[in-house]
Amino acid sequence: MPGRWPVLLLGMFCLAAVSISCCLCLPPAACAGQAALVERAEVQVRAEKNLPGPVRQRMEKSVAAIAGQLLEGRKLAEVSRDRADYESIIQQVFDKVLVGYTVSRVVIAVQEEPGVARVQVFLVPWQDVIQRVQVAVSVEGMPECAETMLQQDVAGMEDVFSSSLLGLPVAAADWSHGLLKKQVTAFLQERAPEFKADFDVQVAADTRVNVVLYPLLPVVRTVDLSMRSDTILNAGLLAKRQQMQSAVDGMIGLPVHFVERHRQAFEGYLADVLNEDADCRKWSVTTQVALAPGEKLKVMSRSDSDIYRVRLEGWADAGNSWGNQQDTSLKARLHLGRMLSERSELFSQLDFYPQSVKWDWDVGFRYALPSGASAGVRYDLRNDYFKLDVVQPVSRKWLLRYEYRDREHHSEFGIRYKLHDFLSLEYAADSHSSWLRFIGYF
Repeated sequence: MPGRWPVLLLGMFCLAAVSISCCLCLPPAACAGQAALVERAEVQVRAEKNLPGPVRQRMEKSVAAIAGQLLEGRKLAEVSRDRADYESIIQQVFDKVLVGYTVSRVVIAVQEEPGVARVQVFLVPWQDVIQRVQVAVSVEGMPECAETMLQQDVAGMEDVFSSSLLGLPVAAADWSHGLLKKQVTAFLQERAPEFKADFDVQVAADTRVNVVLYPLLPVVRTVDLSMRSDTILNAGLLAKRQQMQSAVDGMIGLPVHFVERHRQAFEGYLADVLNEDADCRKWSVTTQVALAPGEKLKVMSRSDSDIYRVRLEGWADAGNSWGNQQDTSLKARLHLGRMLSERSELFSQLDFYPQSVKWDWDVGFRYALPSGASAGVRYDLRNDYFKLDVVQPVSRKWLLRYEYRDREHHSEFGIRYKLHDFLSLEYAADSHSSWLRFIGYF
């Protein structure tokens, strides 16, 4: 017997080694027997009547948190054996935090192979439910046109509230508040990202929601308005400036990016301020507006008539010895024209020389060529002779001018540069001399 103990110990050692090797080669579940664990809990919430999708998703997250703490990491066999206890615990815990619904039952189904515990929660809604949702959206401190644009941007916001509230028990409305804030924020980010929203939900069977929209920075802080015309007196626009200024001042406080996104609509709105004016319609004046959005909003308004041409100019010559001898270095010119067609104009022109206190009165006809050049003929009623002129624009600021006066057989050439909408500088020359001419537009 004493000689057998070493052999017996050696046999036991070999048996243990083989067992350990087999365990290492087998799956953990097989090695541990019934030791498979719950890896995750999947939750589904159902109700006997309508349960809004967003609210159901939030409830499922809440139940998933409870089930995860209770079931994950436990043995599948244990969960299967004590399933009724676990179902009761989930039902009691969730029922205590739930308002507007009662948990009727909880069902847990275990799938061993993927290690999943499927939890189904069945709810019974309380009697009073939301049957109708009315949404009113308002904005503060915006001109009517901007409010209309914004209302169009956020059209359909009522669906955001209806999808989360309609059919929900009145007492369960609090479940939707956090969801509504996220949904409204996402809706505005897509439709009107320049605004944020605050809302108040008055919960009842006929629920009312009041939404107030507020602008986000940057916003328009100041406005720079310029009003110009090439065919009517700029001075005449001064009578309409206050009307236009009031309209553009209403845009102060609007988000800069909102103005940029709706720039064409705002340009049309501001143009209609003058286009719908009785005096502008009488003189067939059409206004076009260009905006440069920014915290300092630049507004350029150009008002022109397709039928009439009314211009007042002031001419001042410097270095014209021929003109100075005749006291014509200063001149005021009034042009009154009527368009006969898109290219032809019949006009009367009055030149007044303040130094010599004399004046000339011409009547004439001008025709614009397709190339942009124009040619005109004038008849001097006081001195009884004809004048011819040709004007050729070279660019938006440069033009060439030629004039011939029949009585003196006098030719004059000019190169004109537009310094500003109200001032041009011209280099003029004739057979006697050359000089500089300043031309102001009033």
